[in-house]
Amino acid sequence: MHFLHKIFIGFLILWNTDGYPYRHPGYGSPYHPSYDRGFRWEYSSSYSRYRCFSGDSVVRLSNGTYKQIDRLQSSDQILTREHSKVITTEMIMMLDKHTSGKALFYTLITYSGHQISLTEHHLIPIVDSNGNDTYLFAKHVQIGDQLIVLINDTLDYSPVMNITIEMKKQYYAPLTMTGTLFVNDIFASCFANVRDHRFAQYSMTPFRVYYKLARYLSIAEPFHTHQREGIHWTARMMLYFARYFRADVLIL
Repeated sequence: MHFLHKIFIGFLILWNTDGYPYRHPGYGSPYHPSYDRGFRWEYSSSYSRYRCFSGDSVVRLSNGTYKQIDRLQSSDQILTREHSKVITTEMIMMLDKHTSGKALFYTLITYSGHQISLTEHHLIPIVDSNGNDTYLFAKHVQIGDQLIVLINDTLDYSPVMNITIEMKKQYYAPLTMTGTLFVNDIFASCFANVRDHRFAQYSMTPFRVYYKLARYLSIAEPFHTHQREGIHWTARMMLYFARYFRADVLIL
């Protein structure tokens, strides 16, 4: 069964990687300048060290309680944001999990007292002067940038007042149905090492399709992420297909 679902996901990936219109600048297709804030093409071997949120992070569940990020499981109901509303999304899997590894984290601290620790190439949205979201790598966030936060269960903005860079132990990369979640009550992307959040979310369509099918068949942990350490095979599979079939696409 494990082998068969790998084949099924592989088929979905091949179908999926042709559909998204995005092309990296330099391939002669449209490119939105808002993504280019000192960015460069992250096409190195970073897939071998995906990383994400620090192990001391907590995630807000839909029932209002908090859960340590290392204890998240498939089907957990998690708060996220859609436009100006707080909604519920579902935990799918851990893309990466290291219980003993260390990584360099950028800790963003806001005037509201919120803080979040992300690896340097993790995406987080800031709000511009027009009220639009722009996803930046954590290392490109600057003092004064507005982050989206939850204050008394209400969406609000709060500027970054301090940024520290520190080594921390343990890191986790949860993936939700929406590709977003609140970590320490700060709104963040689930994705790292990819510059376009919307493309990353699109590229994960095969995993969402398989997850929904597995849940319909009453499979509790379709990806068995609670048993695995390191980058999950699904993320490695996506990278494999991207490298050999669509080397131009931005994928995890």
